[in-house]
Amino acid sequence: MINTGGTMSIRSNSILGLFSALLLLGNPAHADNGTANTLFRLTGSNTIGADLAPALVKDYLEHVGASGIHQRSEGEKHWISARLKNEEVVIPIIALGSSTGFKALDSGSADIAMASRRIKAAEVNALARVGDMTSPQAEHVIGLDALVITVHKDNPVTQLDVTQLADIYNGKIRNWAQLGGPDLPIRPLHRDLQSGTRATFDEEVFGGSRTAAPFIHEVSGNHETRALIERDRAAIGYLPFADADGLHKVAIKSGELAAVVPDRGIIATEDFPLTRRLYLYRSPGSLHPHVNAFLRFVESHHGQQIVADTGFINLTPVAIKLSPYANAPENYRNLMTSGSRLSISFRFADGSAELDNRALRDLHRLQDFMAREENRHLNLTLVGFSDRMTNANISDLISRFRALKVQGALLRDHQMGDSQIMSVGAFAPLTANSEQGPVKNSRVEVWIN
Repeated sequence: MINTGGTMSIRSNSILGLFSALLLLGNPAHADNGTANTLFRLTGSNTIGADLAPALVKDYLEHVGASGIHQRSEGEKHWISARLKNEEVVIPIIALGSSTGFKALDSGSADIAMASRRIKAAEVNALARVGDMTSPQAEHVIGLDALVITVHKDNPVTQLDVTQLADIYNGKIRNWAQLGGPDLPIRPLHRDLQSGTRATFDEEVFGGSRTAAPFIHEVSGNHETRALIERDRAAIGYLPFADADGLHKVAIKSGELAAVVPDRGIIATEDFPLTRRLYLYRSPGSLHPHVNAFLRFVESHHGQQIVADTGFINLTPVAIKLSPYANAPENYRNLMTSGSRLSISFRFADGSAELDNRALRDLHRLQDFMAREENRHLNLTLVGFSDRMTNANISDLISRFRALKVQGALLRDHQMGDSQIMSVGAFAPLTANSEQGPVKNSRVEVWIN
């Protein structure tokens, strides 16, 4: 049964209690943990659950004073066991896809859902009884990733735009010769429907979920995608940034920006078209001390360093020097010449006037960055962008309003009143997709000089 401290107690004289407990652990053969108490349970994304979640859990256990920390794995299931305060404890991690995390929260078989895409409206509705799953208490952005488009090393194709990528996966482009490659039928690789990686691809390329065409080859995971790309000259697929090392990466173009192969800098700013956020979700109304402490640990500087060490992009602000855009407004071009851009970009909830959950935490990160002794002399400029509009005056007003919104939050809640603002209207849209434009293009960049 579950006690009030959020741990699981197994009664030796109750067959039913033992059976239920083993089911919660996700593995009936959990003998090596004996009667260990479960601190909390994570279920969901394989992208997070394969390496990142185990690393975070082990460091969290060490952080709270546990000893004898040990990991046991069976496929996509992992059990991190330890001794904490003279008690044997275990934290199960079941990594079978983002959708399974929300189903586990719904059934009560998990305390934290891991997701490599944002919660869907249907999932929000299904979990409405436990609270607002889109609230800052429920939704935690813990890092960034990008889908890297990869092909066989002998394929001469080096660049695609998002429309061409869509045409490959919907069947309008079926041969590599149509793209300047060899005369070979294209073999598109696609993740399964439970995968948050696939959900991100469908959202960014098609604007939403869609059924795979009959000629699409569905793969069970990132390892299979990589193996097929390495041996099949006709294949094209997508992989998380950390899993694409050493493969032939294709530059992707969207909006008015140049085609780019993603690097850490452009992923950190979320400017790359196939960038995605990594999430942990919890029921906002539940009181679970270890869940709360774990989430704070993941968002801390120490936890964010683990995110980076595992191959993902963490949320700790870093300065990036960019080459000025030749067609930029003069004030913005001057700022690009003299200053550096921080990896923080403030965005708004579903294109509204309210900052999204990542932005609310980024306000704290920016405050901490500017409070460092070596940064106290820096000047801070907030540059507002609006979505593409036909009326330039309205675009400028919207972009100025967004910069003022961030400036006001910094002044009101973080006692940072020395920032300047700049508005550039609808310059440099990151996407031409009308559905995603309000979220991606309406943003506030942070510059220092």
